[in-house]
Amino acid sequence: MSYCPYHKKVIPHKVNYPVDVESSVPPELRANDPNTSMPPPPVNGGLYGGKQSTKPWASIPVIPTATYMIHHNLRSANPPPGAIFQYPGGQRTGNNYTPMPGVVWYNDGSVGHDGLYKMKVIDDINN
Repeated sequence: MSYCPYHKKVIPHKVNYPVDVESSVPPELRANDPNTSMPPPPVNGGLYGGKQSTKPWASIPVIPTATYMIHHNLRSANPPPGAIFQYPGGQRTGNNYTPMPGVVWYNDGSVGHDGLYKMKVIDDINN
C-alpha cells in the first residue's frame, strides 16, 4: 500500500496552446486582467488642453502597457527576429498581468508527456 498515491495530470491539449485566454479586449489594451481595458491616453499627455497636437514637441499617444510597448512600439525600431515576443513573465500576486501574443505553453503531446513541461515558447516568430 502506498502512502502517496500517484495522480497523473491530464492536459486536454495535445499541441502547444496559447498563454493568453480568449477575450473581447485585444491583448495590447488589457489592463489588469483579460476582460478589463486600459483607458485611452490623455490628450496631449495631460499637459495641455485642446485637441491632440501633432507638432514635433507634442506627446505621442500610446497605451501604457508592456505588451503594447514591446509588441507594437518596438516594431518601429527594426528589432532582431523574436525580440517582439520577449515579455516580462515572472508571476507574483498583484499588478503583474502581462498578455503575451505569439507565446504558447509548450506541450509535447506524445505518450507519457501530458503536462510534463511548464515552459512558455514562441509559436511562430513571423507574426
